[in-house]
Amino acid sequence: MVLTFEPPENFRHAGELPARFDSFDPRAASFESAQVDIDLRRCSFVRPPAALWCVVYFALATNRGSRCRLLVPENLGVCIYLKSLGFFDALKGYGVEVDDRDVHARDDPKTVLAVTRFATTAEATAVTNRAFERMQSAGLGAANLTSVVTELFGELAMNAVQHSNSEVGAFGCVQFYDFAQGPRFSCAVADGGIGVRASLTRNAALRSRVSYDWDALELAVRERVSGTGDPHRGIGLYGISEDVRQPGRSLLLHSGQGSLEITEELEVAARRTRLFPGTLGFLSIPA
Repeated sequence: MVLTFEPPENFRHAGELPARFDSFDPRAASFESAQVDIDLRRCSFVRPPAALWCVVYFALATNRGSRCRLLVPENLGVCIYLKSLGFFDALKGYGVEVDDRDVHARDDPKTVLAVTRFATTAEATAVTNRAFERMQSAGLGAANLTSVVTELFGELAMNAVQHSNSEVGAFGCVQFYDFAQGPRFSCAVADGGIGVRASLTRNAALRSRVSYDWDALELAVRERVSGTGDPHRGIGLYGISEDVRQPGRSLLLHSGQGSLEITEELEVAARRTRLFPGTLGFLSIPA
């Protein structure tokens, strides 16, 4: 069986994929697709959350023995961007077939941290430090934002390695963008782990409160909520969710079939969405 994904032209995140793909969870032992293709040929843009979904899905599928292939965008500019993001190299590291025809990767100072894998707290700390040093040396954004951006990224990274139980580790990237509305930083971290709901149900006191992925996300951003049951834990996601309640900042969390978005204007309200096999955190911060 060949499983083929055809994302939309402006591919922002996995929530935009058709509902029929929810039944193909590459974390499941029953996943039997002999080949997985992700067809990006018609994509005019692939945003970081979408790129990390591709990386996580392919990493999990190759672990199940699937042959994997990425059909790269026909738009050369998008290919150059994805190459500079380290997207193609990350996939090739898992044996994914990527016919990028040696697209040239420019040394783009706006790529603060290319797509990078990490699996331990030490590795999460190392990639966070790398992002901090890169931001300092490149002089991107206001000077006071260097520590803000990397601290928030570091919290997402630590959360992934400490709670996900991911068989493929976690992946992160940090970028600087020039948008029409002004420059911004974006930070994305994703894993192919058990998801927020399964993590929280490890705490017996929370099991009756997390029947679905979406209500687990609403609970996860509250203070002192943790699957560990330790009253001194549960600060990370809560701290991030409070920090983004400032003008122009936003946080997207996507785990399993639930997603939650927090901005200065939006109340914390999760919704049902398409499957992300694991957990994704995406931050957007004005520069």
